[in-house]
Amino acid sequence: MRKTMEGQLSIFDIVIDRETEAPVVEPSVPMVAEPVRAERSDRNVCPYKVPTVNDIIKRIDSAAYKVDRSQLISDVFECGAISISNAVDFTQQEQREELYKQIMGKYQPGERELLADIFGMIYMLLSSVVYDNGKFSDYLGELFMRCNQGNSKAGQFFTPYHISQFMAKVAIGDDVIQKAADDGILTICDPCCGGGGMMIAALDTLKNDYGINYARHCFIECSDIDLRCVHMTYLQLSLAGVPAIIKHQNSLTRELWSIWKTPAFVFQYTRFCQFENYA
Repeated sequence: MRKTMEGQLSIFDIVIDRETEAPVVEPSVPMVAEPVRAERSDRNVCPYKVPTVNDIIKRIDSAAYKVDRSQLISDVFECGAISISNAVDFTQQEQREELYKQIMGKYQPGERELLADIFGMIYMLLSSVVYDNGKFSDYLGELFMRCNQGNSKAGQFFTPYHISQFMAKVAIGDDVIQKAADDGILTICDPCCGGGGMMIAALDTLKNDYGINYARHCFIECSDIDLRCVHMTYLQLSLAGVPAIIKHQNSLTRELWSIWKTPAFVFQYTRFCQFENYA
């Protein structure tokens, strides 16, 4: 086996020589390089036009006369989360697929296309953060609050993203650089995660202030009692490429209803399995 490109070792850089019986990886550079503070690039390699929260709200409002707006938003979040989960977490696939069919069964064919269209826009927006000049933000939290989905009686108001950014910058220090240089794993826990905005702010700080490859050096465990929040957090962390486990549970009583594992966690299970029962 030989590595065909210089730089960070990637599965796409490896070619297996047919004549070798036992492939051996021989990277030309160290597997773990010391992180450096990142310089934000203005170069955009995103292959599509990134929709905005305004675009998504307009698409939702375009069908408000046909469907219940609040239920539509909840169903988009849930079906989106199920679609991603079922692509990687086969242990829960059958049960979640049945739930997906039940949700879609409530809608007419044209309305199902609407759900798929809205989720497609959400997918493009949330996954855009992985590109060179991708901008982190609590996009679903903003969408949720601007669509008046918060429960004021339960005190459900999401933290503005600039406040989450400030908290992340205060809490995270230079010690994370050495931790990553030693190929260590930074663990973050949020027992009341809402839409995942504080977790996104932490990733923003790790990547753009400290140059940390959070896909390898970060594990997130979080939970919320509101299932919609669980779905929102799962979508945001999954599409940002974060190894994470999100739990639908009561963090005070520890009553647990469901567990959602992101693709990045499943794909790197041997590295992060030690945290499967974390917190």
